[in-house]
Amino acid sequence: MNLKFLSIQFRFKKVIVWVVTIMCMALTAGLGHWQWSRAKQKWALEESVQAMQALPALSQQAFLALADPLEALHRHVKLKGTWMPEESLFLDNRPLNAQAGFWVVTPFKLSAHERVLVQRGWIPRNTNDRTQMPPFETPEGEEEIDVRISEGPSKMFDLGESGRQDPKSIEEARSLNIRQNVELHAFAKERGLTLIGNVIQIGSNSQGLRRDWPVPASTAYKNVGYSVQWFAMSLMMAALFIWYQIILPKRNAKRHPFSNS
Repeated sequence: MNLKFLSIQFRFKKVIVWVVTIMCMALTAGLGHWQWSRAKQKWALEESVQAMQALPALSQQAFLALADPLEALHRHVKLKGTWMPEESLFLDNRPLNAQAGFWVVTPFKLSAHERVLVQRGWIPRNTNDRTQMPPFETPEGEEEIDVRISEGPSKMFDLGESGRQDPKSIEEARSLNIRQNVELHAFAKERGLTLIGNVIQIGSNSQGLRRDWPVPASTAYKNVGYSVQWFAMSLMMAALFIWYQIILPKRNAKRHPFSNS
């Protein structure tokens, strides 16, 4: 009776090992596939960006004629207008070459009722006091700028802003100019502006701003590395399972055929 119970218990443990191993292999293989798909998405995005950037730049008239600027996402545009520096934002936690800093975002007035939100460039962060911004220039009067149509600044994970109350006035909103994120329509409503889209200023560094914008494909290698690690872990689990649960027991059975009798 005890031998039968032990046999059932042994088989039950073996089934558990099978189930757990298969689940872990499926999980790690799934994570590997997900990371690989993320790398493919970044490569595809980079190809799309390069294809759109190879097209001639849109004129301001053609840009304003678009029903939705995202129809020409990543397309270059030449715009002429004036800056609205009093409405500028500084997006925090935007490192460049491992140095902490901000993205400067400023509305650009195209006409009496049409404006775009421009991601102008990067400035370093003061390590002692983040509210002390390094000097940079915002030209007065009309200026022509080269930009690329964008979906908007990338979103950063943030807990602090989610609990902050909405500003009660435009003046209060302007005082809250250091933020983690900005959303076009919410910002337009907050400042009482008509914003028709997001753009990124391109070209060489100028006005105290750096424009070494992130390239999507430049981080794809990380996803490839993570993918290889997950797939390797899945294969290692399979190899260990085959060795300890199939090959080794068979070898032991051949060497000691009467050990269980």
